Amino acid sequence: MSKTFLFVTGLLLFVQGLSSCKNIFSSNQEAESKKLVFDPNMPPFSMDDVPHNTLKYQGMTFAHEGYDGVRGYGGEMTKPSLDSLLKFNVNAVAIVPYTFMRDATIPTELPIPDRLGSETDEAVFHSVKEAKARGMVVMLKPQIWLGGGSWPGDVNFETEADWDTWFVNYEEWIMHYAELSESNNVDVLCIGTELVQTTLKQPDKWRALIAKIRKAYSGKVTYAANWGDEFEGFSFWDALDVVGLNSYYPLTTNENPSDGELLAGAKAWMIKANNISAKAGKPLWLTEVGFRSVEGAWINPHAAAGDLPRSYEAQERCFQALVRATVEAPTLEGMFVWKWPSYLGRGKGKSRWRGEPNRDFTPGGKPAGEVLKKYYEGT
Repeated sequence: MSKTFLFVTGLLLFVQGLSSCKNIFSSNQEAESKKLVFDPNMPPFSMDDVPHNTLKYQGMTFAHEGYDGVRGYGGEMTKPSLDSLLKFNVNAVAIVPYTFMRDATIPTELPIPDRLGSETDEAVFHSVKEAKARGMVVMLKPQIWLGGGSWPGDVNFETEADWDTWFVNYEEWIMHYAELSESNNVDVLCIGTELVQTTLKQPDKWRALIAKIRKAYSGKVTYAANWGDEFEGFSFWDALDVVGLNSYYPLTTNENPSDGELLAGAKAWMIKANNISAKAGKPLWLTEVGFRSVEGAWINPHAAAGDLPRSYEAQERCFQALVRATVEAPTLEGMFVWKWPSYLGRGKGKSRWRGEPNRDFTPGGKPAGEVLKKYYEGT
C-alpha cells in the first residue's frame, strides 16, 4: 500500500473533525475540580476587565484547511487569513504539517505529504514565508495523525525491537523538518506532540534524538506535552529550550458554574503549569489551548462536539477565565490558541460536513475572538 494512500486516508479522517487531543478525565482530576475554592461574590466577566498580556509570543495555530491547493498552506488564500491574524494582535503562529500512522502499535515509515492540496514541503514553507513576511515568529509543529480512532498518546510497543524501529522512522521524519526549518529560518521547532507513552517510557531515546536535531537545527526546540500524565511526568525538559503544554485541562465539572468557579479552575492548572516550568528553569509555552463553541465547553475542552448545542457564550466565558488566569504563571512566555484556518470563511454559518451550526474551536467572528484580541493588545 502506497505512502500517499495511507496519508490521504489520514487526511480524510482529519477533515471529518475527529479530535486529536485526547485524555481521560480521571477521578482525581474530577475530585480536584469539585474542591475548587472561589469567590462566590466575584462580579461576572466583562470585556472592560480583560487584562492586557505580558506575553512575548501572542500566538495562534494556523491550520491547513481545504486540501485543494487553493485554500491550504500552499494557496493564495493564506495571505488574507494571515493578515486577519494581525488584526487580532497575533505575532506568532504554529504551522502544523501532518504525517499518518494506520496503527498505533505497529511501527511504520512516516510519509511526507506529496499530494497536491496536502501539507507538502512547498505548501508548508509557502505559509512559513508569508507569516515571516508579516513579522510573525513561526513555530513548525509536525504531528502524527492516527488511524482507527486512535491518537498520538496511543503510540506504544511491546518489544524493544519495535521501539527501535519506530524511533528510526521518527528520526528520519523529524530530521527532514529540522533541516528544512534551518534552511528556511524557522524560529522554533516543536519536535513532538502528545506522544505520551513514548516520552514517559523512552526518555533516553528522546534525549538522543534531541542531540541529533540540535546538530541540524540552530533555533529553539520544544515538545508539546499532553495535559495530565505526560506533562506532569515529563522528565527531560532540561534537554529542551521551552516547556510546552497542550492544555485542555477541564475548568470544572459543574454544568452551570459561576464565572468565579471557571476562573478558579483555570488558575488551578495555570499554577500547576507554572510550577513545573519554574522547576525546570525554562519558559512556559501553551503550545495548544482552546475551547469549542459548545455548551459546557469548560467540562472537557478537547472533546468532539457530539450532540452539544452551539454556544458562543460558553466559549467566551472559557477564554475570559483563561486570560485572567495567566497572571498566576509568571513563567508563561507564549500561547498558541487552537486554531485559525488557512483560509477565511471556513465553518462560517453551517458546517460543510453535516449542515450543523459552527461549533468548532476557531475564535474568529465570535465573542471569544474579541476577548483574545483585547488580551493580545499587550501593555
